[in-house]
Formats: sequence, C-alpha cells, structure tokens
Amino acid sequence: MAAPEGVAFFLYFWTMKRLAPVILFAAVLFSCSKKTNPLSNTATFTAELREQTDDALRVSTELDAAFNDVDSVLENHAGVCGGTFAINTADTPNVIAITYNGNTCDALRGRTGSISISYPPGSRWDSVGDSINVFFNNLGITRLADNKTLVFYGNFTYRNLSGGKLANLAAGSSVIHAITGSGIQINYDDLVTTSWRFTRQRTYTSNQGIVVSTIGTDSAGSVGNVADWGANRWGNSILLVPTTPLQLSQSCGWKMTGGQATLSNPSGMTTVTFGLDSTGKATGCPLAGSHYYYKLDWTGMGENPYSALLPY
Repeated sequence: MAAPEGVAFFLYFWTMKRLAPVILFAAVLFSCSKKTNPLSNTATFTAELREQTDDALRVSTELDAAFNDVDSVLENHAGVCGGTFAINTADTPNVIAITYNGNTCDALRGRTGSISISYPPGSRWDSVGDSINVFFNNLGITRLADNKTLVFYGNFTYRNLSGGKLANLAAGSSVIHAITGSGIQINYDDLVTTSWRFTRQRTYTSNQGIVVSTIGTDSAGSVGNVADWGANRWGNSILLVPTTPLQLSQSCGWKMTGGQATLSNPSGMTTVTFGLDSTGKATGCPLAGSHYYYKLDWTGMGENPYSALLPY
C-alpha cells in the first residue's frame, strides 16, 4: 500500500538527503562547482547563490502569473496577454484551453505552450470546496532581458476553499483558493529538468484592486508551512517557505509588493525579503521605469554569511 501523500513527501525528502549528499546546499553548494575548498571560491559561490535564488523566485512568481490567468478565464471568460482561449462544453469533462504564443502585458516575458482547465459539466467554481484540474502543457516563460527560460509540465488541483467570486470582492471580504501539485516538471534553460511539489494557499482581498497573499500549507520533516519544494538547476534540493505571506498587488501590475520567504535545505538557509527600495527599506509601488528590490541573506555551512540587495 502506498504511503499517504504527506508521509511519502517526508520520506522522499529525507531519502534524498541520505542517498545524495551532493544536494547539500553549501559544503559542496552546487554540483557544477566541484571545489575541494568552497571558502576559496567566493565569487562562484555568490554567483550561484544569486542564480539559485533568482530561479526559485521565478518559479514562484510564474506559477502565480499562470494561476492569475486561470482565475481570469474562469471568472470573466476574459482574454490573456499573449494568448488565446477556447471553451469546450460538448465533451465531459468540460475544458477551457489557454494557448500562449506572445508576450505578457508588460512585454517583459514571452510565453509558449498551453494550460488546460477541466471540470465536470454543471460544476460551479464559486461553490465552497469546488475543485478543478489545471494541466500545464510545456508552459514556457522566457525573460526577454536575458532569455532565461522556465518550462512547466504537470497537473495541479485547484480548489475554491471559501467559495465566492473574485468579482464580488469588497472591503473586508476574502476568497481563498488552494493550489496543489506533485511531480511537476520544471526545465531550466533547456539544460536540466527537475521535479517539484506545490502546496499553496492564496487569499484574495480588495485594496485598490485585488491583493493576493500566499502561504505554504505542507511540511517536510521538521520544516512547516512549505509552499514549494523541488530542485535547483544543479539538482540540489530546495524548500520555499513563506514566513510572512507573499503579497501580489493588482494595482502595482501584479508585482510582489511585500512578504518574506526562506529557501532552505539541511545545510543552509536564504532569507528573502520583498517590497524594498534601493536602500533596503519597505516601499510602495515603484514609479514607472523603477524597480522593487529584494534582500537576500544567506547563512550555512562552508561559507561566510552573505547578503545582497537585488532588483526585481
């Protein structure tokens, strides 16, 4: 008999730790850098740490962006930037297919591939506990500034925990959705494919438009509130845990406007704080042409503590 899902995840996490010590986040830090003395390789360490953090944050934000599109077509039957959608109610299950072949609304990213949303005929997405299937079919996102690409493939379950529609949000009210997916394949820059698990809860409120607050709802060993778990481009294990809810704001172009998360495994932890200005202070939505910044703080084995303030 198969182990329950949460138990299986726990066993897999610690089996990976035991069987593959190369996953340790700092002492050998990244498998592409096989130095015997990582303390003498600080330039490579910091470059790879920044790239790992950037990758993990892009996985998180691109997942959010895709589910924002899912929300849009489910509730409004509205178009998406750089894509088209079609609704098939003749077959069972009913299917809404989003096909991408263009740029995002801000023209900063290009997308290809498709998302299929399937549900039983007669189901109501605004009902409490309603559940649908969301399949990412080689959903590719390319950051146009540097041509870095992520490709997602796999099945998610999307639940409306609270019931209600986003269109009916008013001050003081909320809608809560849950995203779960196991064995989600993510490819980095056509170089390596890794497997991810997602257990996210998104709470929608209204404040000059929709605000989405994301937390994690799973655990891995002694680590709770895990939202994302997978591997970086070097195949090393990584957990993303929001320590304060990650905030997306419609009024700020769906940017990450605040929140904090840790990226960790048994040998190191990176704390990432969002919604900062270039001096590291919390700030409101940046002016056009300006950036938010996040602060990266790493501590762990094999290297001195490291901090950086980076734009996003």
